[in-house]
Amino acid sequence: MPPEYYSLVSNMIYQVIVMKKVRENMFLIFKILLAVSAVVFCTVGTSRVKAAVSDAVMRCLTTVIPSLYGMMILSGFLIKSGLTERFPHFITKIGRFLFGMDGGIFPIFIISMFAGYPVGAKMLCAEAESGAIDRRTAELLAGVCFGAGPAFIFGCISSQLYGEPTAGRLIIVSTISANVIIALLLSPKIRKKSFRSSEGGRLRLTADTLTESILGGGRSMADICIMIAAFSIISSFLDCSGILGMGAELISKAAGISAEYSEGLLRAFLDVTAVDTLPQGNYNLLPAVCGLTSFGGICVIMQISAITSGKIGIAPMLIIRSAAALLSGAVCRFLMTFMLSDTAVSASELNFSMHRADSPVPSFLLIIMTLLLFSEYEKAPRKNSKL
Repeated sequence: MPPEYYSLVSNMIYQVIVMKKVRENMFLIFKILLAVSAVVFCTVGTSRVKAAVSDAVMRCLTTVIPSLYGMMILSGFLIKSGLTERFPHFITKIGRFLFGMDGGIFPIFIISMFAGYPVGAKMLCAEAESGAIDRRTAELLAGVCFGAGPAFIFGCISSQLYGEPTAGRLIIVSTISANVIIALLLSPKIRKKSFRSSEGGRLRLTADTLTESILGGGRSMADICIMIAAFSIISSFLDCSGILGMGAELISKAAGISAEYSEGLLRAFLDVTAVDTLPQGNYNLLPAVCGLTSFGGICVIMQISAITSGKIGIAPMLIIRSAAALLSGAVCRFLMTFMLSDTAVSASELNFSMHRADSPVPSFLLIIMTLLLFSEYEKAPRKNSKL
């Protein structure tokens, strides 16, 4: 071949390398500018940071901890004790026939849709650590073993935004339907995965198992609350910098909805517990609210990442939850005609009330008792005393 050909190829390769380096450097500069801006914001806008953290802490104390802590303990106990492997045989047969889920996975699939967002991933992570399933299987199943739970849906969404339980029931039905449909679509792939047989498993109903479950639930709740506080600061930073407003404006133009609604949806996308920023009584937004509830928000994804500590990847879950969000929104839109046919009241007639604990004091005392239990458990000698 002529020398000009090699010269041309060399120039093309060089240009590709240069362009790649430019993109990498631009992305690095963007991250540095973002980090510097965040530092400046936290230094200068102390009042905004304080208000954001205060709001997040109150949300955790009055809503998140009362809704999730019990289920976090229960989920850990079910796994550690081996009870998920002792579900009635006909239930596991249904899971194997419909979804290809063997062993204790189908009970986890059922529990996770009612227990709260991080519970399913936490239980799957425990199964992966015990060797019941491999890492890739856990990553795939984490996309469908996922749900907000009735406590959060009724307490933080339907009662606050719509003032009545029908919307909450619709959200639950839509999100569960999306999970079931996606699990059916994934069943051919799940059937190819290997599951450890649960035969001969020993029940571990000991005091240590219960204590470890309580401590594990406390650690998980700490991770969740810290992440919520962090995302509250991020949301405040995006609002102050104007990025949130620009994003809301783009969504408003693309979707044909008001900037106020767009901003509320964007906040809920970042952190679904911030759904209270949406206007009350607007049933046209219900499919979008349902989709956001099904997705869980970036904050929930980060919570799961913190809880699993890198033991399972979150990329497959992100893809599956994005599909579930679209599907649950479509299911919600279809079911609204039937389930909301008698709900023909205006926003002014609705009685809105945020379902919260009466006081943050019980949650605060619960945190103190958990910390004391941490301390005592670390000092105590290990023994397997039966309950």
